[in-house]
Amino acid sequence: MAGIEYIKKSVSELLGKDLSGHDDKHVFRVYHTAMTFCDEIPEANRDLVAAAALLHDCDDYKLFGEESARLLTNTRRILASSEFDSTFADKCLEIVKTIGYSKRLNGIVPNCLEGKIVSDADMADATGLIGVIRCIEYRAYRSNGAEPFFDPDYLPSEMNAEKYKQIKCCPVVNHFFDKLFHLRDMALTEPGRKCLREKHKTLVNFLKTYFDEVDAPQVWKDLLEQYATGI
Repeated sequence: MAGIEYIKKSVSELLGKDLSGHDDKHVFRVYHTAMTFCDEIPEANRDLVAAAALLHDCDDYKLFGEESARLLTNTRRILASSEFDSTFADKCLEIVKTIGYSKRLNGIVPNCLEGKIVSDADMADATGLIGVIRCIEYRAYRSNGAEPFFDPDYLPSEMNAEKYKQIKCCPVVNHFFDKLFHLRDMALTEPGRKCLREKHKTLVNFLKTYFDEVDAPQVWKDLLEQYATGI
């Protein structure tokens, strides 16, 4: 077994038991979304997109710590055994280094077409209904149920990379305003923009229904309206 199939197997072995919403199911959704985007962007290198999409969370700091994230330990190990050549591996590593919301907050943006596709696919899986489900999974994993689903006293504030990485866990609804509602405007490709716009609508409609049912404070309904424009 070699190439993309080897990477798929290795990623499943590494992330298959994850309970934080960053498991192999997430990775394979990102992979399939990225491949769909490639159908609309035929000039992209499909193998490079596939490999980077599959490997993008193999050294996530939330799962493996800062040192692994910096060195890309797991990613390098898998690529070294994948039978892709060193030039391909180096390109893939450069993409993986640029993927993630905290990196975007730090001004790091993929500079190649393949990286932009993977970034959009990853952000697509963090929004929409699947994004809500993953938020719930992550909250349960990190807080063991200690965090509420919604904290009306935790009003959103301007986010930066350092502040975001210090948040170990937060209520699901509040995370919409810390991250999810901002993803629509971070898309880098046309198919990514279309996908994220549609998923953004799902987020807004979900939260409108939730706020109505729990009779949320008006300040939160007003905040939501800021993100409902243009949908």
